Amino acid sequence: MTSPLDATPDPLLTLEPHRKATVREIFGVDSDMVVPVFTERDSHVPDIDDAYRFDPQTTLAICAGFAFDRRVMVQGYHGTGKSTHIEQVAARLNWPTVRVNLDSHVSRIDLVGKDAIVLKDGKQITEFREGMLPWAIQRPIALVFDEYDAGRPDVMFVIQRVLEAQGRLTLLDQNRVIRPNKWFRLFSTTNTIGLGDTSGLYHGTQQINQGQMDRWNIVTTLNYLDHDVEAGIVAAKVPEWQDADGRRRIAAMVRV
Repeated sequence: MTSPLDATPDPLLTLEPHRKATVREIFGVDSDMVVPVFTERDSHVPDIDDAYRFDPQTTLAICAGFAFDRRVMVQGYHGTGKSTHIEQVAARLNWPTVRVNLDSHVSRIDLVGKDAIVLKDGKQITEFREGMLPWAIQRPIALVFDEYDAGRPDVMFVIQRVLEAQGRLTLLDQNRVIRPNKWFRLFSTTNTIGLGDTSGLYHGTQQINQGQMDRWNIVTTLNYLDHDVEAGIVAAKVPEWQDADGRRRIAAMVRV
């Protein structure tokens, strides 16, 4: 990944989609929705998994985020493939993607940036170093906040302003307002829907301010795959188990 601290010209700053294609053409989902597609594959673009199976509803929600600059939250139980689904959509659009895990150690400084002592012309000077959010918002990046409901309150309020359509990011320390890149996109994954842990399964998750929840334009739910679909994915990953005995073993593993 290109470092936010790198002073060399960043080709991402001028990268734009070169064509448009329908969701039906790229993902096999029955929809005429048109999405932008990048021709060049940047190093930030996820690798394509040819055996991946797309959930139609979730795919349409994510594609709407890419096509119409909507903020999309994907909710679901652990292991349903929420982040992977976003990555695989982005991979087929050649859209540069960065994932940030919002655990309790991610602070406001990590996202916004901080003053750092650097060497310049043999002298130590104090210089502001951008965090991940200012870096990403200026580029055609799909920024994915994983474990969104585990984020600290002070971090969540930093994100809140960016959630608005064309939301600008204000850096108070720099007296600077950053306009988002036309192709910047924002996604999140979460186990709960902003109400905290009501099931006892996700200790450590937070209740999310409803004013912030309202700023997510689309909230979609991704459930576990059906048994036969999951078995088919495993079989595609392990070609040597395509015989009857292999299929029986796969079915037994998936059932567990």
